[in-house]
Amino acid sequence: MKKDATQILIDIQKKSGITVENVRDIKNLKEELEASGAVNIGYNTLRRLFGFLPKTAPSSATLIILSKYLGFASYSNYMNNRLNHDGWYFQLKMLRLQLNENVLEKNEVLQFNAYLQNENNIIPVANYVCFLIEKNRIESLLIFFTVFDYKKLTDSAHTKFAILITFSFYKLKTKDALAIYKVLIPFESFRNTVPFCFIDYSNLNGYYIEVIRMINEFNANESDFLFTSLMKFYQKFYSNEDYSMILIDYPKNPNQIYTVLLGRYYGYKILSVEKIDKSLENSIKKELKSAPHHLFLIEIVPALVLKEEYDFLNSIIEKYYEELFEVDRWSSKSSVANYLIGLASVNIFKGDLKAAKNNLDLVELDKIELAYTDYISLFYYLTKIKLYFHEKDFHEINENYLKLKKIAEKIGFHKFISTAQKYIES
Repeated sequence: MKKDATQILIDIQKKSGITVENVRDIKNLKEELEASGAVNIGYNTLRRLFGFLPKTAPSSATLIILSKYLGFASYSNYMNNRLNHDGWYFQLKMLRLQLNENVLEKNEVLQFNAYLQNENNIIPVANYVCFLIEKNRIESLLIFFTVFDYKKLTDSAHTKFAILITFSFYKLKTKDALAIYKVLIPFESFRNTVPFCFIDYSNLNGYYIEVIRMINEFNANESDFLFTSLMKFYQKFYSNEDYSMILIDYPKNPNQIYTVLLGRYYGYKILSVEKIDKSLENSIKKELKSAPHHLFLIEIVPALVLKEEYDFLNSIIEKYYEELFEVDRWSSKSSVANYLIGLASVNIFKGDLKAAKNNLDLVELDKIELAYTDYISLFYYLTKIKLYFHEKDFHEINENYLKLKKIAEKIGFHKFISTAQKYIES
């Protein structure tokens, strides 16, 4: 077999996330290879491989080390399986695995990790995990989430994986789904790729709140506990239940909290008070100086819409307009819809009903992430009710109220019904 290391070096860089452009990158790559558990590899060996020293043909031992980092037993195994990085061949492999009644082996999951250098392969991997869930193959699920290297996945891959896995649970009876959740919740790789990634507002009054309670039993860090506490608050608030006993402190280590989660904390602060004060506004403004705006404001904007804090909402949208409407990922339809509804609310407040109508016409409910469809739709119909209230179009008010009421009753978010009724009864 010809020892051409070109392709394996490309794959090494993809998996490590380190693009080798200088000797400092070589040092970082060496540390990454050794931290992964691979056998030590010489600094000069890597320099030769990447052309920083005169090149020589790589030894078999070097190629084996690199192949093991990618999840293969040997270099020949890597070469023979490299075609599996192409979607179709990989899907065939996953389908064959479904026919295998034996328990999944760790080395097979290690190969999944290697194949996920191609982001499109997350779909067949997720479909295989769905198969294991639907067939109640617990032993194989335990092996998978013990070895699954989720940290190298992109946000987009995380979202796709979470959606498919969550919907496999929908196919089961609630009792059976929760039994599998209970087994898998202790695994960080499961928590961070499924229940933390698919925040199921549509079932927040159903099985998902039970999942939240399970997570709370296994929370390993401040972030997990903050998430579960916030979701319990949101469940009670949107359900028009008493939330006065839920008191959540600002995180001790905010730099270690994911931006969206930190924004959700401020959403809680907005919703839990009668009217926001300057202190809360200033805290949010301070966070906005360093936080990615389009992520931080995902839960803050809806909270301001529901509390009708239009002056502050207007100041935020005017200052960060361009950042909020950046389309930088396949799933951005949800956040863009969120901010269009916020913009429409501000325009209604300003009396520019034509602009508000144009804003709402741009919202594509059918393209919103499934986790947020019902949730964002409630804000959408509530905003349309406000718009038609100002136009005194009572037919449209009633039409949109019926749509809102149907969703709110389905998922138990009665807060939207009571809020909308102010415009029905006026």
